Parts: sequence; structure tokens; C-alpha cells
Amino acid sequence: MAERKAKALDIFELLSSCPWGTRAQEHGQKRIRSYEVLGFERVPLLPCKGVVVKLEKPIGDVLPVLFLMNVGRCSYAPEENVLTLRRGGRLIALYPDGRVAIGRAWTEEAARRVMAELLDEINAAYEELAEHGPPSEEEVRRALRLSWRDLMAFLPGTNCGDCGQATCQAFAISVLNGLARLSECPHLRADGKKRDLAKRTLGSRLARLLGL
Repeated sequence: MAERKAKALDIFELLSSCPWGTRAQEHGQKRIRSYEVLGFERVPLLPCKGVVVKLEKPIGDVLPVLFLMNVGRCSYAPEENVLTLRRGGRLIALYPDGRVAIGRAWTEEAARRVMAELLDEINAAYEELAEHGPPSEEEVRRALRLSWRDLMAFLPGTNCGDCGQATCQAFAISVLNGLARLSECPHLRADGKKRDLAKRTLGSRLARLLGL
């Protein structure tokens, strides 16, 4: 357990080990443009064989950011720095060395369609990293604990439907599924105290990424 905790801490130490101005310039220039399809393999994180591709560069520095941008729609293991995205009925595992395992992709063509969207997400995460820096260990810890019940503390709880959802619970779940933004609740937008509570509870970065 101590060894796994040390590995997790190493990730954050690595991300903060040099002056941020230099890193911001590097990350702003870093984009993933190409990859190589390695073939079909059985991957431990996936329940079935998947197509494995290798990106042109390692992506370990951006995986914590990509996790925050997909909180509620993924699982993240900070000790290994491995991110598993959920996309419909498909799991996509991303490894720091640049490998990507795509579940339920039965052909190379299907895998390439997934990769077209995934590259956009990865590059958007690099833009977030360049502009706002790497997430802190506390930011990642908060995101790992987050559930729709936490979001309910910021919502009116009246099931008014003004957000377009039938209930506040449905709205909170939609936010974590990436189908809604916190700002779509007009009562939260209008309540400065609730907004401040959300930013204190979530942290300003995660609150922003969730649409507040």
C-alpha cells in the first residue's frame, strides 16, 4: 500500500518538478496527431479483446487533466496513472506510455472512428493543461470522491424542472454524464451563496469544468 501511494505522489511531483512557464509552453505546443494500430489484444482492464493502438507520444502528463474533464464518465487509478473512459457500452483504457485499448471495436475501421474523437479530447486536455497547469493531488482526490449526491447540495431540491430535467437528481446525474452543465440550473446561477459553496466544495477548477 505504501509503495502504491508513493507512485501516486510521484505523478504529482513529476508534474510540478519544473517552472510552470516552461511546461506551459511545452504543453501548448504538444498535440497528438498520429498513432499506430497494433492489433487485437486482451487487456486486463477490458472485459473482452480490444483494438490496441500506440500514440506517437506518451500522454502521462495529460491523463490527470483528462480525468477531471471526464469526471463521472470514467475511472482513474492515480497510482498507475491509467484512465478508463466509458463511451456508451465501450470502455477505452489510456496508459501513460501512449497505448490506448479500445473495447468493443471489432474492426480497425471502428477503432479509427473512436480515435478520431479521442484525439480531439486528448488535445483539448493539453490545451487545458497549458492554460491552467496540472491538477493538484487534492483536486484529483476531490474528483475521485465526487458523486451526483454531492451535486445535490448545490441544487434547490424542488424538482421544478426549470433545467429541463424532471428532478434535481436527474439533473445532477446528467451533469456527471456530460449531458448537462451546472449553469443550466437557473436557481444555482442566481444564488451566489450556492455558487460559492459549489466552488469551495468542488474546487474552482472542477466547478468550471462542470459548467459553473
